[in-house]
Amino acid sequence: MAPDLSGKKILITREHTQATTFAEKIKNAGGVPIVTPLIRFEKAKNEKQIHEIIDRIRPKDCLVFTSTNGVAYFFDFLTEHKIHISKFSDCTFAAVGRKTKKLIEDRGFPVTIIPKEYVAEQLAEEIGAKTGTEQHIFLFRGNLAREILIKKLAQKGFSVTDAALYETIHNVKDGQTIERLLKQNELDYITFTSSSTVDAFMKVMKNRDLDSLLYGVTLVSIGPITHQTLSNYGFNGIVCNTYTIDAMINRMRTHIQSERK
Repeated sequence: MAPDLSGKKILITREHTQATTFAEKIKNAGGVPIVTPLIRFEKAKNEKQIHEIIDRIRPKDCLVFTSTNGVAYFFDFLTEHKIHISKFSDCTFAAVGRKTKKLIEDRGFPVTIIPKEYVAEQLAEEIGAKTGTEQHIFLFRGNLAREILIKKLAQKGFSVTDAALYETIHNVKDGQTIERLLKQNELDYITFTSSSTVDAFMKVMKNRDLDSLLYGVTLVSIGPITHQTLSNYGFNGIVCNTYTIDAMINRMRTHIQSERK
């Protein structure tokens, strides 16, 4: 059995409300969570455009959600603008991840398309296998989401409408806090749960000597896409095979075990 987190100090960079559960799980595993949210979310300001997009949705069209944020902002928009959910009763729903799927189904809509791997490329394959090109694809997501899903679906002959329902904002003021923690050797692990958190970290730590500051600190990515983003900045770390915060905790446990050998 892998050891617990043994008092290891772990920086959580994800958005504040999403960091709460992660912090609690780290505590339960014996670690010390340090929450410094580097991103926050705000609803998109292009309400008129979003309303026009939703008006175009027809029965049998496919609605795609790549995050729980997309689901939450979509249904909040419907409520705010008094759009009845029955409009979507005959639509096909696709989701990346169990939590995204559950949130949609909690709203009363079955999710019939979910990839085995929680990445956009696999989702495109699943959509291609389970829908027809006569179905229009509506992609609901954040403004900084990767473009690869649209590209892959277009290559398969689908017509895709991209709707940015929320904006990801970088909290640039946190760089000094993180720098102080690193200089005082107060961090053992830094966790990244999305490419956005990596980008935000690099932005707030710009012009600092990261190679020196990160000496002895292990960077943890939730999955291969986030890990690749980290690599693009010239840094390495450990990565999970299953793209969940539980898997991140287990990956840190096995890393501690390997370091003790």
